Order: sequence, then C-alpha cells, then structure tokens
Amino acid sequence: MLRSTRVLRPATSFLLVASLLVNASPLFSQDFVQVSDIIGGSSVFIQRNSSRAARKYTPQRSSRSKAQKRETATRIRKQYNTIAKATPKTDRAAVVTPDKLPSNIKTMAPAKASMLFAGVGEYYVDQDDLDNSLEFFRESIQLDANNEKAKKGLSIALAAKGNEFIAKDQSQAARSYFLEALKYDAQNAAAYFGLGEIFSEQDKTDEALANYEKALNANAKLTEIFVPLGILYFQKGEIAKADELLTKALASSPNDAETQLFVGMIRMSQNRNQEAMTAFEKARTLDPTNPEAAYNVAEVLVRLDRTKDSIAEYEKAIALRPNYFEAHFGLGEAHLALKNYEQAVKSLREAKRLKNDNIEAVIALGDAQRLTGNYNDAIGSYNLATTFISRKPDFSKDAAADVYSNLGLSIGQQCAINMKQAIVCQWPAAIKALEKAVELGGGKTADFSNLGWAYYNAARIDGYEKREADKRTKLELARVNLDKAVSMNPTFIAGPLLNLGMVLTDLGEYANAANALEKAVAKEPKWVFAMNELGIAYRKQDKYKEAISWFKKAIDRDDTFVAAHFNLAESEIKNGNMGNAKKSYEKLKKMGQNSYALQLELMTNGAIKK
Repeated sequence: MLRSTRVLRPATSFLLVASLLVNASPLFSQDFVQVSDIIGGSSVFIQRNSSRAARKYTPQRSSRSKAQKRETATRIRKQYNTIAKATPKTDRAAVVTPDKLPSNIKTMAPAKASMLFAGVGEYYVDQDDLDNSLEFFRESIQLDANNEKAKKGLSIALAAKGNEFIAKDQSQAARSYFLEALKYDAQNAAAYFGLGEIFSEQDKTDEALANYEKALNANAKLTEIFVPLGILYFQKGEIAKADELLTKALASSPNDAETQLFVGMIRMSQNRNQEAMTAFEKARTLDPTNPEAAYNVAEVLVRLDRTKDSIAEYEKAIALRPNYFEAHFGLGEAHLALKNYEQAVKSLREAKRLKNDNIEAVIALGDAQRLTGNYNDAIGSYNLATTFISRKPDFSKDAAADVYSNLGLSIGQQCAINMKQAIVCQWPAAIKALEKAVELGGGKTADFSNLGWAYYNAARIDGYEKREADKRTKLELARVNLDKAVSMNPTFIAGPLLNLGMVLTDLGEYANAANALEKAVAKEPKWVFAMNELGIAYRKQDKYKEAISWFKKAIDRDDTFVAAHFNLAESEIKNGNMGNAKKSYEKLKKMGQNSYALQLELMTNGAIKK
C-alpha cells in the first residue's frame, strides 16, 4: 500500500509542469518543472531567469587566413610599385641596363662606379629580379657607404624580398629582410607593412597596429593597408577606428570579399543588422566558397528573429568547412531555440568534439541533453562544465550558478528513473550543486527555492527508508530555504509557496500548510496539482468538507487527474459519504487504475464495491 506519510499522493509520471499547468510555460519569465517520484512525491523546480539566455554574437575569427594575408601582401606590393613608378625618382639612381656598364668600371672612382651599380640595381627591381637587384645594391654601398640613392634602392628591394617570403609563409626570413630594409630607410612603408603582417600572424596586436600605422604615415597613398589595419582595430574592439578605415577601403574596393565580410562584422557590432546582412550577402556573392560569409549570414538571421532561416545558413557554412566549430555551435543553439532538442544534441556534440574545452559548448550540450530527457548525459556535461568553470576565475558567476542549478535539476529528474531500476538517488549531490548555485547566484529567490526543493525530496527518500531523524532534519532545512524564497515575495511566488506547503504538511503543520497552499492557488488558479495538495492539507486536519471541495475543483479542471479522484474517494469515505466515494471508485476502475481501486476496497473492507 502507499499509505505512508503521504498516503494521498499516488505516483505520477515524469513530466514538465506544463502538462499540469495549462498554458503555463513560461510563467513570469520563469520555467517551472515538476519532478515526480514513484513513492508519491511531486514538487516544483524553478529555473533561473538567466537560464538559456540568448547567445551573444562575437566575431568568430581572431585572425585572417594565411591565404588572405598573402593576397594582401601581393596587393600592397603591387600598389607600392605602381605608386613608385608614377612618382619621379628624384631620390633614386637612374636606371642602367647591365649591358651598358662600362668595361673600365673597376678602375673608376668608387663614388661614380657606386652610382652605376645602383642604377643596375634599379633596373633589376623594375624586372622583379630581386636577387640580382640586391647583389648590385650591396656592391654599390660597398663602393660608397654614403650613396643615399643606393641605400634607398636597397631598402626597397629588401622590403620586396621580405614580401616574397611572406607569400611563402616564411615569416622569420621575411622579418630579417624588413628590419634590414629599415636600417637603410627608416621611412620604408612596405617594410613597416610587412612587419605588421608578421606581428598580426603572431597575435601581437599592438605591435602589428604600430607598424601598420607607421606604414601609412610613411606613405599615405598605400590604401591597401586600410583593410588589415581596420581588421586589427575591429578585433581589438576599437570599432570607430575600424569603421573609418574599412569604410574607406570599401569605397575604393567595393568588390573585395574580405572587406565586405569585416564591414558586415562591424555593422553587427553596431547593431546595424540589416546593413550587416547586405555586406555579408555581398561577401558571399563575391566568394561563394567562403564559409565565414555563410556563418555570419546565419548569425544576422538569429539577430533578426529569423532563427528558423538561420539553420540552412549554418549548414552551408559546415558544408564548406566540416570542422567549423562556431557553425556547429551556432547550429546547435539555433536548434535549441527552436526546441529541436535531438538535432541540438547532435550539433552540440560535434561542437564539443571539435573544442572539448569550450565551456559554452559543454553547457549548451548539457541543456540539450536535459531537454531530451537524457538526464545522465546532462549530468555528465554539467559536471564537466563545473570543472572548467573552477579553472576560470573570470567566468560569470551568474552563468555558473545556472550550470549548478541545472545540474541539481537533472540529478532530481534522474532520481525517479533510478528508483524504478532500484538505483540509489543522488540527492546529496543535487543539494551540493544547488548550494553552489545559492553561493554564486548572490542569494536569488529561485536558488533558495530550489535548494529547499532538493532538501524536501531528499527528506522524502529518508522517510521512505525509515530514517526519520534524517528526514526531519532535511525538512527543517527545506523550510528554512523556502521561507527565504517566499519572504522575498517574487513574482513567481506560487512555486516556493507550493513547495513550502508540502514541506509543512510533512512536518505535521497542516494549518500552516493550508495557508501557504491557499496563497499558491490564489496566485495560480489553474494549478490542479496545488489544489490537490491543498485538499490533502485540509484532510490532514479532518476538515473533510474543505478537502472534498478542493479535490472536486482539481477534477473539474482535469478529469484525468488520478490522485484527485483517489483523494476525493478517501475523503468521502472519511466523511461518511460512501455513495459519493463509490462514484470516484468507479471512475478509477474505468480509468484502469486498479491498484488505487484496490486500496479503496481494502480501506472499506470491500464495502465500496458492493
């Protein structure tokens, strides 16, 4: 028989509170979850305000690709050479073709020979034969260390050679050429640009910015620098500077896919989402193979409340780059928002595989697993997340409290499943997690309420296993925390009031329990579960008339509510109304609830079935 401390709370199914509370999710910006167990307990957990908060957009690229860097270096060099050709070479040696060198050059005055060698060096620069160019310029300077035109030419050739090594992804070799170039000409814009590219590749943002700026100061006509310089300012968070530079770059090169992409990112940072969409779409048109363009289109669609449309765009990005962590993560979050929980688990599991130390991905996976009912998997993910959080002191305390809160909830939801399989429930672990949520959350109402919820459910297990002293201790702790929650008078006060009423009933304080439950029902008149609890509190006081009234109200709202039918029959029996009790008995039989019908037969020595 179920006749223990809570005789009249038969086992109910494991379900979201919305199954009992019609149109009640979400309530007051809170999500209520009913957790039921097979020994007759059923209580309400309150999810925190920040739970499943919208994911913030952050630029997912910390640096430009090597191919883009090489392409930029090529364009800079081309622009630099174009400018050089269009500018009078007043500070450069006159071009001399190698076959025009006089045969007696070795016997010439060093200064005159030096100038001729410098001229040949210029010839080879124009021919893009940098190795021969460097050889003649060096020979020129050896002949005359004061030949400023030779120094200028050598500096230009060295910078050009450094750019060649950047294009080959040999940054160390390139660096030595750029530094040597600056020894001979401290205003060599190409050398400063090259150093900027190297520092950018090494994620040394400040050094990269300084060298890009020096390049522009040395030659303001090098507008190709606007793109890498603007991108660095954007990644540093200096949006205004980035906007200025990339807008200029866009004006001169509107058909550059990379520029369009980063302009789109800037517009998103400015919350100018429609303009961002235009830029990303343009970037995708210019370069259909670019996965970042598809990814960012998806991100804008989420911003524009078009999450359903974003799914296809995330999938395009993944098709272009299968190991694209950000796209898998964004796709999983989108599925979560759309309540496609199974798909969310699949995408977030892949995101976690790609970056198994990413806290946000692990947390989101835990949420998705919990929402699919895979509570053990969710517990594993949340526990992993708490390990990462403990190693990251700057992690948001409120977000960490969310994780601990959902960990406690998942443990509680797994409990009913465990008990059906004769596996011990882990309520002590749930209590520990929810204590941590109270600590990190700064004493939020929902956290106190949920800690009380965990103590109450742990007490129910103690009672079932005849540990009365432990049960009493936990019930008192449940009352303390639920009293704190109720005293804060939150807008969602019905939840903690409901749980408090149940705790008070188990403590034998039936009048106080009825008072709390009356308030809960007044706040939420559709809560049949609360009506049933209120009926129990009155029945415990032998106030059968009031108890019968509340059981009937619950049944009027939900005629399939088995517990209310059973409790109504029991109260009618206690009140001496066997005829009315028999109606409820017949209803239970009709509903196929034979075990409850049998209890009524035993209770009446078979009189109810006659």
